[in-house]
Amino acid sequence: MENQRPEGKKIAQSPFFKKMLKKAEAYMEHPSKVAQLVTDALKKASANKGVSALAGEVWENLQLLTRMIKAAMAGEYKGIPSSTVVAGIAVLIYFISPIDLIPDMIPVIGLLDDATLLAWFIASIKTELDKYKEWEASRAVKVEPIAPQHTDEAHNADTSWGTPKYSDRTGGDVETQTTRTDI
Repeated sequence: MENQRPEGKKIAQSPFFKKMLKKAEAYMEHPSKVAQLVTDALKKASANKGVSALAGEVWENLQLLTRMIKAAMAGEYKGIPSSTVVAGIAVLIYFISPIDLIPDMIPVIGLLDDATLLAWFIASIKTELDKYKEWEASRAVKVEPIAPQHTDEAHNADTSWGTPKYSDRTGGDVETQTTRTDI
């Protein structure tokens, strides 16, 4: 029996995926649509993370790809070819589309073409992703914990915190209870 597993390159060359590329070009004009697409793709992947097709490395690479696309769309990450961004957006559109070469309604197998296309695309732009990872790591802000500074000065902290207050009494007006012993 012939292997039914789709190949990423064949999917990328399909007329169906070429339609996704056209849609992706239109998305480039609307950064908010790209942001929503990224959110939707991560939501779908997260919901299906237990499916072997989206486990492990594919999930991590999807997250990396979405971060790179967001950074490029925000103008933070420069130097990435626009054709790579468009293709990445097209892969995400394909990924969230329930109707593609193998419809997502078919359990497990329906995600196989999505994962295969994603894995192929990630492999084809590995150099670009490695550059992005380097750039992302260089931007990471490392926050050092600030040690509390102690001074020898007296402080005016209220040490009665948590105890009942007698705000209706004046300063010297304190009642004490006495017991009589002469009864």
